[in-house]
Amino acid sequence: MKNISKYIPITQWAKSYNKEWLRSDIIAGITVGAFTIPEVMAYVSLANVPPEIGLYAAMVALLVYMIFGSSRQLSIGPTSTISILVGSTLGSLAIPNASQYMMMVSLIAVATGLLGLISWTLRLGFIVKFISKTVLTGFLAGIALLIAAGQLPKLFGITGGSGTFFERIYYLILHLDQTNIYTLIIGISGIILLYIGHKKYPKLPHTLFLVIGSIIVLTITNLSAFGVEVVGTIPQGLPAPIIPDPNLIDLNILITLAVTVFLVSYIEGYLFAAEYAAKYQYKLNSNQELLAFGASNLMVGIFQGLPIGGTLSRTAVNDDNGAKTQLSGGVSALIIILVLLFFTGVFYNLPEVILASIVLYVIKGLVDIPHFRSIYRFSKIEFIIALVTLFSVLFLGALEGIVIGVILSVVGLLKNMYNPHIAILGRIPGTNRFLDIQRHLEGEIFSHTLIVRIDGSQIFLNTENIKDTLIDLVDHKYKDTKLFILDFESSAFIDYSGIEMLEELYGELKMRGIKLKAANMYGPLRDSIRKSSLEKKIVENEVSLSIEEYLKNWDEYNQQKKN
Repeated sequence: MKNISKYIPITQWAKSYNKEWLRSDIIAGITVGAFTIPEVMAYVSLANVPPEIGLYAAMVALLVYMIFGSSRQLSIGPTSTISILVGSTLGSLAIPNASQYMMMVSLIAVATGLLGLISWTLRLGFIVKFISKTVLTGFLAGIALLIAAGQLPKLFGITGGSGTFFERIYYLILHLDQTNIYTLIIGISGIILLYIGHKKYPKLPHTLFLVIGSIIVLTITNLSAFGVEVVGTIPQGLPAPIIPDPNLIDLNILITLAVTVFLVSYIEGYLFAAEYAAKYQYKLNSNQELLAFGASNLMVGIFQGLPIGGTLSRTAVNDDNGAKTQLSGGVSALIIILVLLFFTGVFYNLPEVILASIVLYVIKGLVDIPHFRSIYRFSKIEFIIALVTLFSVLFLGALEGIVIGVILSVVGLLKNMYNPHIAILGRIPGTNRFLDIQRHLEGEIFSHTLIVRIDGSQIFLNTENIKDTLIDLVDHKYKDTKLFILDFESSAFIDYSGIEMLEELYGELKMRGIKLKAANMYGPLRDSIRKSSLEKKIVENEVSLSIEEYLKNWDEYNQQKKN
């Protein structure tokens, strides 16, 4: 039983639950529930599904995460990013009817959940590092602009429009003459009210106030007669379980989309959760989060929802209102259940443009200009990767954009591994420190001695390049070399190809009358050398010698030769 309970955090935190936390958890749960209802109804419109699907997904996800999640503050449910991923991909397919479309949405959630559970079984929590923050910054900015391009026609009361960012903007420009002025006024008013509300009273549920206010306005006026579209009937009651047919979608599309949604869902959620775990100094289990997100998505799919992820806005609201444990998520789910059972009729006169206003206001934070500036200052290459990811999303779509971004990140990483920095070291006068002479011009070079440090591991990818560079040094710039010291202080790992490279280097230097010695070789690196014939050739002692010790031995050796 103990083995099972360690995978179900609720069995642990519930036992030690402090009654003093209950009030904070209830208040936070009610507040987040109030934020969640209008937000998820807005977000799921990006996936071209009815509002109730967002409520189903949020309700189920919050309940499951309360049981399996290890974050005390994280709030999960439909997100704008995942909704646009699903909507833009399925929107490009020829789907005969709405019923089949909904089945496909649920199927993606189930597939995403299964990937999470498989990853948990294989303990693949490290994949949280798979998408770099550089790629994520470009991807989220591209997603925000793509979402905006899809929501702007709704803001103007214009129907239709699909495709890439530029196709949507072009469609909007062509049809501006069809603008419904009443819809536009309501939409812009909604954005302004959200902006003022968040500035003046950041802890209040402004989206809920806006939704209620707009419903009242549409109920007491006849604006719907002037073309202002409303949400209409939302089915009352809880969703029935279904088993989506896996043959509905081409397998390649299903796997690619599910993998992408899973990575975005897990990585975004984990990053948000980690931020609050660090704030409150408790441990977040990356593998447990795989189980939590996997189980949540699986159950969401079975109960007619679309894939879910962690949401920064609602997590922040949860924390601001004092959430102490995962119970606050259960309270939020209870609020949604009450709405589904008794109050769906309230939303009949909700203007659709208000949902577009909410989305447009929320996504502005996804275009993180300060973060782009920081990336630019740190690395021009990474900045280019972020921009390429952004424009790939705009030109090609969300799915293609993130794939291109990840590929570019991996290529950039491989490039750095292929070309590790090779530093020629000199002794800083008056010390025993040996530093890169390119950065420290005062570094002292010893006669007939070349000291080199490789800043990186020696692996199959770079061994040939490293060896060629080292041989080139002794054949040209440092022809008088008699002692070649390789400093391994910055080398964490060496594989079999690296060992072979060192053996070849030893042989080529020996033919040139040059001794090769390895300094500062410790731990796993030394263990690898012991398994080869190099042990007695390039390491003179049981304990790896320092550069200074090798130089001292070399002086003694030369003195003995003279005598």
